[in-house]
Amino acid sequence: MKLIYLYLFLFFSACSLPTNEESSAVARVGENYLFVSDLQDQISPRYNGDSLQITNRLINDWAEQLLYLKKAEINLSSTEKKQLDELVSTYRNDLYVKTYKDKAIHSLLDSVVNPEEIQDYFEQNKANFRTNKDLLRGRYVRIRNENYNLRTIRRSLRRFNDADKVFLDSIALQFTTYSMNDSIWVQASQFFNRLPSITDRRYKNFLKNDTFFELQDSLEVYLVVVEEVVLRNDLAPLEYVTPTLKQILINKRKLELMRQFDREIIEEGLRQNIYEVYE
Repeated sequence: MKLIYLYLFLFFSACSLPTNEESSAVARVGENYLFVSDLQDQISPRYNGDSLQITNRLINDWAEQLLYLKKAEINLSSTEKKQLDELVSTYRNDLYVKTYKDKAIHSLLDSVVNPEEIQDYFEQNKANFRTNKDLLRGRYVRIRNENYNLRTIRRSLRRFNDADKVFLDSIALQFTTYSMNDSIWVQASQFFNRLPSITDRRYKNFLKNDTFFELQDSLEVYLVVVEEVVLRNDLAPLEYVTPTLKQILINKRKLELMRQFDREIIEEGLRQNIYEVYE
């Protein structure tokens, strides 16, 4: 009968369940009791008609876990229980230590990396930064064949001075798609995937510095400029690997802080006579 009352209560007021420890118990396993307040965070008002089923499942899951635990305590040998207790203790200690160290390091870690540090590390480790993919900087527009500005757009995209950039930006709504940010290095395959299917032969022809080409289908024309290319196995551009370099340098700082903490905690333990090694 008590379970029926719980179902009705949760169904009509799941968002306002009692939170105090004196809530009526809805289930018991041995000396362990499950209260309405224990369930409130696990049942959302959005479940509505499903509340009865969900509540029943939660109660059964709770009981099943405790019943299995009681069986395990009876049937496992003392050696097995001791080994498991040691594992739990080790895991707890490791979790506490890791959480503390991460928090301490985060509070001290300087995540600002200046361009000079990035440049220096790049120069000293160039051999490690050869690209495994073709890269390029480029721009393109995709427009309807009958666009009356086609000739001007073609000229502006190729020349691309400040006035051309302003003009192209002003008519961007005429483009089906476009990309004008040619200062960013991208993988060539990703860039060409935005265009109609390109054969391997045409891919090699297009993958050259200062290249302009057009592709056309029955409805639209693609105007494409490839500004600069870095081929596979060549040295990657600094701009392209800068995010990676920044993370490497931050990780190096983090590692050094961890080593510093390891040294200092031993020194502190010896200094405060908390830690000593017997001869």
